[in-house]
Amino acid sequence: MASMHATVSQEGVPRRSRVIASLAAAFIVAAASGALAADVPAPTAAATHRTAGQVADSLFAALRARDYGAAFRLFNATMQASVSEAKLRTLWEEQIAQLGAFQSWQQQAGDPGRGYEVRLASLHFERGELKAMVAVDPLPGQVAGFFIRPSSRPATGHPAYADTTRFRELPVTVGSDPLGLPGTLTMPVGSGPFPAAVLVHGSGPQDKDETIGANKVFRDIAEGLASRGVAVLRYDKRSLRYPEALKDNPTIDAEVILDAVSAVKLLQARPEIDPKRVFVMGHSLGAGLAPEIAARAGSVAGVALLAPPGRKPWDIVVAQMRYLGAPDSSVADAERAAALLRSGTATGGSMKLVGVPLSYWQEWGRRDGPAQARKLARPVLVVHGERDFQVVDEDIAIWKKGLAGMPNVRFLSLPGLNHLFIDGTGKPGPAEYETPGHVDARVIDALATFAAPAAPTR
Repeated sequence: MASMHATVSQEGVPRRSRVIASLAAAFIVAAASGALAADVPAPTAAATHRTAGQVADSLFAALRARDYGAAFRLFNATMQASVSEAKLRTLWEEQIAQLGAFQSWQQQAGDPGRGYEVRLASLHFERGELKAMVAVDPLPGQVAGFFIRPSSRPATGHPAYADTTRFRELPVTVGSDPLGLPGTLTMPVGSGPFPAAVLVHGSGPQDKDETIGANKVFRDIAEGLASRGVAVLRYDKRSLRYPEALKDNPTIDAEVILDAVSAVKLLQARPEIDPKRVFVMGHSLGAGLAPEIAARAGSVAGVALLAPPGRKPWDIVVAQMRYLGAPDSSVADAERAAALLRSGTATGGSMKLVGVPLSYWQEWGRRDGPAQARKLARPVLVVHGERDFQVVDEDIAIWKKGLAGMPNVRFLSLPGLNHLFIDGTGKPGPAEYETPGHVDARVIDALATFAAPAAPTR
């Protein structure tokens, strides 16, 4: 998804309104919505009798007809200077590719902002829905801002494999105040000591449930494993709770590793937990870092890697942008940044790759997950969904090569599952993350067997 506005950049997108599909915060060039940016130009003084609702209807009608020229002519001069007709076409065709034909819309008035009238709308496609906000300059009757985002309907209820009579949830804090991270320990019923797992998020600001679109990946895993006798600790990521602390110097250590190490030690210190059977289970970015986290925490029983990236992160960014049909200008910018990173000359400066400083990507790219896993010399489980368009077969092949000949290593490839390990059909893409679902039971079974092979089955 993408925002269409004359002045909103990727860096200016509110973090809570991004569709984060793991891997990197901007690997999916994300949707934007929310309040109008403060730098929107003031309305002009020309007169018109067109209402904001009529302008919005005209825009949606043009988009439904795929008449991009008519839609573009509704934009004011500032919008037209920044969002070309070709870019509008590309952005909208991306939505159609993911969601099918645009069929209808329903709109209502929103709160006005800086002299603009705002219309909010639900846009109905064949296979999904988007939310839209249109800011209208009421005097010339032109569009001054156009924002779209997915319409998330959060997954409700518990997955079939979760037996709520067999676990309880306890609040915990990872780290120490004033910058402690709120978390939840999902504890099997009984006295223990239990095997346990720390869940490590994918990239970007993530809550303890790893909420992605309409789905809660970590909540499903926690409830499924606790139903099978494995305690699970999940917590809010630092980039979600304290983004200002990472703004000036974002690093992998500060964003991910140090907190995950603290979470492991928290589990090892609890009397209900068997300290010799604590596992690190990571998803996406967290999967790639899990062996290093385990090594730095010490005395970890093993690591489970859910969709671990193997290629350099900048190569994955560019590949995903091409897969998703990002505008040529955006791909070209990403390629320039990636070239600097490949050459090792990306030092200092203000250049960014999809809104993230090159120093962060460079630090990430220096890490070698398979080498860390080999050095760790603990059991490894690698799970991959065959419909994953973010971590692909090439990534898994890198892990297979790096771990070749190691004992206690298992690779599991599951047909039908996407990057969130939810079943689906057709060409995978970020739009399907907005459809509520649950982590597949095959994943829960594999993780439970890995962490507690003697755990009771239902």
